[in-house]
Amino acid sequence: MHQLERVTNLLALLLSTRRHLTFDEIRNELKGQYPENLVAARAAFERDKAILRDEGIPISSEVQGGDKAGITGYLIERDAYELGDLQLTGHEAAALRIAVSALRMGQSWGEEALWKVDMDSGFAPSQTPAVQAKLPVDQKLPTLHEAMSRQIVVSFAYNGKPRELEPFGLLARSGWWYLVGNDRSVDAMRTFRVDRISSDVMLRESETFVRPHDFDVRHSFPADLKELPDAIDVGGDVAKVLIDATDVNAVIGHYGVDSLIERHSDGSGTFAIPCANVQAFEHWLLGFLDRAEVLEPPQLRQHVIDWLNALAIGADS
Repeated sequence: MHQLERVTNLLALLLSTRRHLTFDEIRNELKGQYPENLVAARAAFERDKAILRDEGIPISSEVQGGDKAGITGYLIERDAYELGDLQLTGHEAAALRIAVSALRMGQSWGEEALWKVDMDSGFAPSQTPAVQAKLPVDQKLPTLHEAMSRQIVVSFAYNGKPRELEPFGLLARSGWWYLVGNDRSVDAMRTFRVDRISSDVMLRESETFVRPHDFDVRHSFPADLKELPDAIDVGGDVAKVLIDATDVNAVIGHYGVDSLIERHSDGSGTFAIPCANVQAFEHWLLGFLDRAEVLEPPQLRQHVIDWLNALAIGADS
């Protein structure tokens, strides 16, 4: 049997069941579709589950009790899988049609979403609004949405470092998707650009979290672009920068007095400045010309030296 047919049958079975089914029960229901060898059958089943989850299908797993104690069962909850009645008013439906027509997400998801809510586009081809924005689609998004929905910790690699994150929210800004959450690696809120996650996103099924009740991804998104991470690793997210006395008050006005680490006898000051987004940090730094000096981290200091040398060479050529 072709794997696609078996996966489709597995999807139908897990949707139709009213209770969690164990692997043995699934194998019995789909008799003849999995290999006779138990190890090979289990491996095939794990691959099938991975395919469904990669497509964003929420498979619920639960450890059974009674005579099946310790055995994991599986089902797909219809409420999590199917789109319910949105109960849109006429004006809301019209606004949704316009939004779907004006925004492209790299695939035909918008049109398919209209089909699911049983809506006719209502536009003749000549009336369809022009596309105003295109938003990229990343294959990691379904897994991240599942993790947020089920409040499960995820792990991935970013800037060459392993991360364990409690994913609180996703936000699209300036044509990119950003993931916001509590980074357990540093026990602090962090923002990651989804397309720069350099590995698969893994669900840590046994590790859950509670999202703060007052969390709002719009307010948690950094207002300062220098706090947004990019693909350059400079040894840290915060830089120590020596600022000339003539600019100390301006920096305090922008970052607050808490950013001032030390005030020196000549009136200059050492500040803690976000540098996770190195390109934004470079643009900020360049505005001070020779009135600012990067002190730490050493990797960032060397990066700035190399960057300035490259600018000087470019200006001379």
